[in-house]
Amino acid sequence: MRKLILRAVCLCLLATSAPSFAQNVGINETGALPSGSAMLDVSATNKGLLIPRLSRAQKFLIPAPSNGLLIYQTDDTVGFWYYEQSKWVPMMRSLTFGPGLTGGFIQGKGAVDVKKTGIIAGTYGKVNEFPIVSINDYGQVTLVATQKITDNDTTNELQTLRLNNDTLYLSKNNSFVPLKGFWNTNGNNNINATNNFLGTTTNVPLRFRTNNTWFGELNPINNNISFGVKTNANSSGTDNLAIGRSVMNANNGGVQNTAVGALAMFANNSGSYNTALGANALYANSTGTYNVGIGYEALSSNTSGVYNVGAGYRALYSNTNGTYNVGLGMYALIYNVGGALNAATGYYALGSNTYGAYNSGFGPYTLASNSQGYGNAFVGYAAGYYNSTGYYNSGIGYYAGYQTTTGYYNASLGYMAGPNNGTFNNTTAIGNGTTTTANNQVRVGNAAVTSIGGIVGWTNLSDGRYKIQVKEDIQGLSFILKLRPVSYLLDMRKFNQTHNLHDSVSWKEKYEGEFMRRTGFIAQEVEKAAKELGFDFSGVDAPKNENDVYGLRYAEFVVPMVKAIQEQQIQIELLKKQQQELMEMNKKLLEALQSKTTNK
Repeated sequence: MRKLILRAVCLCLLATSAPSFAQNVGINETGALPSGSAMLDVSATNKGLLIPRLSRAQKFLIPAPSNGLLIYQTDDTVGFWYYEQSKWVPMMRSLTFGPGLTGGFIQGKGAVDVKKTGIIAGTYGKVNEFPIVSINDYGQVTLVATQKITDNDTTNELQTLRLNNDTLYLSKNNSFVPLKGFWNTNGNNNINATNNFLGTTTNVPLRFRTNNTWFGELNPINNNISFGVKTNANSSGTDNLAIGRSVMNANNGGVQNTAVGALAMFANNSGSYNTALGANALYANSTGTYNVGIGYEALSSNTSGVYNVGAGYRALYSNTNGTYNVGLGMYALIYNVGGALNAATGYYALGSNTYGAYNSGFGPYTLASNSQGYGNAFVGYAAGYYNSTGYYNSGIGYYAGYQTTTGYYNASLGYMAGPNNGTFNNTTAIGNGTTTTANNQVRVGNAAVTSIGGIVGWTNLSDGRYKIQVKEDIQGLSFILKLRPVSYLLDMRKFNQTHNLHDSVSWKEKYEGEFMRRTGFIAQEVEKAAKELGFDFSGVDAPKNENDVYGLRYAEFVVPMVKAIQEQQIQIELLKKQQQELMEMNKKLLEALQSKTTNK
């Protein structure tokens, strides 16, 4: 041994310090010279060559590895690895399958023996010919012969060769997959492959491995195609495509389904025409049809619901028998169970909906709290956010109508426009921050608005055919004389703050209206004047609750003003009549005086 080491050291020194005398190195125990064709010639009769042993992490720490560098990896995928074209390659992938076979590999769970767990796949290069190969106990594949097949040949599309309990299945597209097991003869035009693991009765799915991605179990009957462990345990369904672990595992009669992703459509029984893309998508679907689930756990709980579309992480996750729903976005309609004909787009849109129907929400958090409300439509971030059981409400804009909870028939248009109480009904709020403060109320514009108008005047419907109990009890001149016309400035900041009318957003002209002198009446004074006269005046819009505000309908003042003018006209006519009578009396007196003067 000492002689071997010394000889190796000497040869190495000669190779480095005196290249003209030693161009190669030999390592042995006999003192034999190295072969002239080798830079390093190692020979032994009872020993091997041990190259560096590295972990996977250590392998990647090698600085600037050269092509062809070889190491033995001690963890993860154990075995010989060599460096080639900027990446590490396992030695197993470089194995070929004999003459005429290219592009294949042998891959096993820590073993090369294909008789146990390995898989061999490859491509044969000649058109319309199948390779027939033999497999020895070491997993080596040798081309034995080829067999031609025509395009219309249906009897020989799949050829079988049994060698030492190994079965080779050949496909028409010039590829082959040898494995252990049996050929499933049920149905037509199928490709099925299973392994009988180590001779036991436990079926182990075929796995086809490429770049560390596994496709498994080619399956069943009646034009179905499956790739994955325990995929598509089909008995009579047709034209299904299943890719992934346990995909369509219980299918029993369902037709024309497409499922991709682990456990997608796992429980499907007779449901048909469904599409599931993503792990656990349409997981519990049993009899539901025409559903589309895209994303992790999309429509995962659906059992019998039909015509639903869920796209996004857990979109329509809880839906069981709801129908005609569309949920697009993460958590869209996530808690919907039986609601129907809902459309939700955006993160958590209609997220709390369980049995509500006919709702539409477009935007993140739209109608987020809705549970059983129906007929609602909102567009914008968090629009209609707190609506729970309210119905036939609508809103457009950021947080539009967000305070409504159980109210109905409310319409909100604009940033934070809408009722300031969740139970109000039949209100309309139009404009930035415009708020309704009572039932049956319409508000247009906020306190910053300085002009509201249009080309033509406002029209109030006034058809005598629909007016009953008509009375002439209008107070005229007496009421008008009690009014105090004034001019004033509006404290907009106090108004917004007192009544919680969303004063958070600013713009250049927001408080410009505070400097505009306005004319009008004080609503409380008008109310007092009317009450003193026992006049039920409709021009005063009194508060309906503690958060409501006084208002005046100035158009209503026309009626008492007309009455006042009429009363004044009567007085004028009376005064004119009295004047005429006085004039007549004066005339007669003047004539009488003139007559007396003449007689004298």
